[in-house]
Amino acid sequence: MRLTFRGFDVLFVDVEASGLSSASFPIEIGWVLDDEAEPESFLIRPHATWHFDTGWSTQSAAIHGIRPAMLDADGLSVEEACTRLDAATSGRLVVSDAPQHDDWWLGRLYAAAGRRKSWPVGDVERLYGGLAQEAELNPQEAARLLTLVEQIYPHPHRAGPDALRLAKAARVLSDPAFREQIHGQ
Repeated sequence: MRLTFRGFDVLFVDVEASGLSSASFPIEIGWVLDDEAEPESFLIRPHATWHFDTGWSTQSAAIHGIRPAMLDADGLSVEEACTRLDAATSGRLVVSDAPQHDDWWLGRLYAAAGRRKSWPVGDVERLYGGLAQEAELNPQEAARLLTLVEQIYPHPHRAGPDALRLAKAARVLSDPAFREQIHGQ
């Protein structure tokens, strides 16, 4: 189901990165516009200005499971990545569960491509609050529903499935029929 909020289609995004240091860089981006469709995602081939010796974390790699060889073999160039993102985000409300970090990595991506990112990344928690309020759910019920979604849709630290988990959480707050379906699982 496509989710709209205050007149905008909502695009749920997630960014996987090479690490958490200031030298880290984005390595995978995923998004979901419709939680009943497969999430879209792509790997990013590291730009010449991004360095594995300073920006790669073996601890982060152990969590997301992405290897440098995968990026070289299957990654998009930074230019292609920006073009795809601009098409996906155009006119949409873009949200993430780590907007400050994800926006920073996306900024690195666009800077490497010599482009300016023209769209903000909002906080999915603010969206959840608005959806819960519109559905007249009390905060405890909303929190319980979000916990239930996290149990059903785990956090695999891959961009596409992580974006899907965010979309499912938003849907459980906004769609009474989906709430009933989730309760049965």
